[in-house]
Amino acid sequence: MQKRKLIPLSFVVIAILVMLGVIFFMIKNEAPIVKGNLEYNVPYFKDKTLDIYYPTQRKYKKSPVLLYIHGGAWIAGRKEALNLNRFNTAFNLLREKGYTIISPEYTLAKEGQSPFPECIKDGFTATDWIVKHADSLQLDLNNFGIMGESAGSHIAMMNAFANPSDFNLSYNKTSFNYLIDIYGPNDLMQLYHSQTVDTLTSLIEILPSSLQEYMNLPQILFGFNPQEDSLRMVEFTNKYSPIHYVNKTSKLPTLMIHGTTDRVVPFIQSVHLKNKLDDFNIKNELHVLHDVDHAFLGVTIPQKDSIQTWVSQFILQEYNRMK
Repeated sequence: MQKRKLIPLSFVVIAILVMLGVIFFMIKNEAPIVKGNLEYNVPYFKDKTLDIYYPTQRKYKKSPVLLYIHGGAWIAGRKEALNLNRFNTAFNLLREKGYTIISPEYTLAKEGQSPFPECIKDGFTATDWIVKHADSLQLDLNNFGIMGESAGSHIAMMNAFANPSDFNLSYNKTSFNYLIDIYGPNDLMQLYHSQTVDTLTSLIEILPSSLQEYMNLPQILFGFNPQEDSLRMVEFTNKYSPIHYVNKTSKLPTLMIHGTTDRVVPFIQSVHLKNKLDDFNIKNELHVLHDVDHAFLGVTIPQKDSIQTWVSQFILQEYNRMK
């Protein structure tokens, strides 16, 4: 008779403590997941799922809806990141005002396989799923906004500015009412040539060759070595850069929030996007967080309060404008 392996008691205790710590964090920070009704891991395409955070107060027969796309540099991150306290106050207020918030997962980089273009296609597919299920979920597609954070903001911008047909998808282009871009990379060529990537590349080059392949972020994301194929790199960065899809038909009101000392996505990215939006007379706001790094590292309490206000007021103002 084969003996079953017993899990050491210390592991069980650590697991319980970690779980209790997470629960305490969620409750203390009033995470949306601990408030109201939600549907978790709803399939929207093959093995991809999304979470639906319903209004905590029903204000409308059909609920305004916000699609939130998490960050993680296209290699990590989870849809549950919606609860990490960067926007909890804003999201809780919106749900009290009758909004539904939907957070999908999407394709991430994995062994030898770039996340592109699948992560972008997942964004379009999640949007199409929402459109097709709007009636059963009592969603108001006349008030449909999209928001992303970091890599998720890149996907949100591609959804907002590009067309599904640009990626061989047959979905109709969704007419969002607004876009919220939180320190998102909109120009991948500029990002590739940024000081951050140059520093990372220099560090990788001093590693043993056996480790370089696993630490080479540009190669992981591109799916090939961009240093060895510059023409392919240019084609890749042009195709997947949201700023190249902005044109005179892009009339989407846009809110941008970015820290001036962001070491992952340089602040200048948002400046360039704002300039292009201005060139086409597209309504936009760029809120600057001085001395704040990526993921709002270094943010002060007043700055954090302002972030909640900027997000919630922008969304509510756009709703009032559309009525």
